[in-house]
Amino acid sequence: MPVLNYDTFINILFSRVPRADVTRALVIVNVVVFVVLAAVSMNPMQIPSELLIRAGGNFAPLVQQGQPWRFFTALFLHGGLLHVGLNMLALHQAGQIVERLFGRAGFLTIYLVAGLLGNLASLWWKPGPVSVGASGAIFGVYGALLAYLLLQRGSVPAEAFREMRSGTLGFIGYSLFAGFSIPGIDNAAHLGGLVGGLLLGAAFAEPIIAPRPVRWTMPRALGGLIGAGLLGAALWQTAPQVARNFAVESAYQQTIRRFVLEEQDLLREQTALLEALRLRRVTEAEALEKLEQDFIPRWDRAVTQLSWREAPDDSEWQRDELVHYAATRRDALKALVQALETHQPVWVERSRGLQVQADNILLQMRLRKSVEAAGH
Repeated sequence: MPVLNYDTFINILFSRVPRADVTRALVIVNVVVFVVLAAVSMNPMQIPSELLIRAGGNFAPLVQQGQPWRFFTALFLHGGLLHVGLNMLALHQAGQIVERLFGRAGFLTIYLVAGLLGNLASLWWKPGPVSVGASGAIFGVYGALLAYLLLQRGSVPAEAFREMRSGTLGFIGYSLFAGFSIPGIDNAAHLGGLVGGLLLGAAFAEPIIAPRPVRWTMPRALGGLIGAGLLGAALWQTAPQVARNFAVESAYQQTIRRFVLEEQDLLREQTALLEALRLRRVTEAEALEKLEQDFIPRWDRAVTQLSWREAPDDSEWQRDELVHYAATRRDALKALVQALETHQPVWVERSRGLQVQADNILLQMRLRKSVEAAGH
């Protein structure tokens, strides 16, 4: 096919899609969603991770617990003003061209499939912090544009070809370099989206003078969609399973929080009881009843709950030390019971020694945590 001149190319391009309505709609939706989140968080420069997760961010544990719809919703969430601003600028620039090259349906398909593949790649590569943003989808748009330029070179005038090629390669190269250089950027989503865009761009690309931007029933177009689906399925099947680890961590942290609250209440109530006993505001019989019927059973429950709670691998030592600590506090009260019943000093000393031992367990735990934190 002879190379078209620049004016003819632009005329054909705009006759296909006079207005890039899909691009504009995507920009508007992303901006509106961001404005809502910024208003809720009261901090447009950085949306909290907790809010992004609640709003539908790509958070691996929840995705793997039956919420794969987050792959889609995460495409319309952004972490801050700079994040959404740069993404929407890139989408507006490239989308104007790609929507006209592939038509509205083709462009939207490329955008969404590339975005979903980007989020799947993020899950596969680094299933940890919440991942949000349209970057994967936008990389797909640029990938589709690059595929079109490579495969339909004859459809693009030399001047337009050089301009679009340099802009496309510059965006991809700079963005990937920044992703590898700056912490916190999800380059896996970028690469996944780029691969998806290249794949579908190559599958959908038709000459600029073709009657339709995409011939959906052609084997090449169908093969691209099937290939993208197979790639997504492979990423999903081979992604690390973090849901169970997250469930274990969450349950463990809840148990620890309950234990800390119960421990504080117990220590406060024990101190008040011993002070009341010293001032003879309660009798020894009343103190014994409180110790045997209330305090000791509560420490016993704490020991049991901690012992049976599964802990993450890096927290097993903490769980074991807390079990030891709670058991020591309980045993100190049992010794105190013996002291009140027998009035023998040896049991008083035994109770005090166990209390000191319990305090030392907590001190050693804090020291170990400090050393570990300094090591990281």
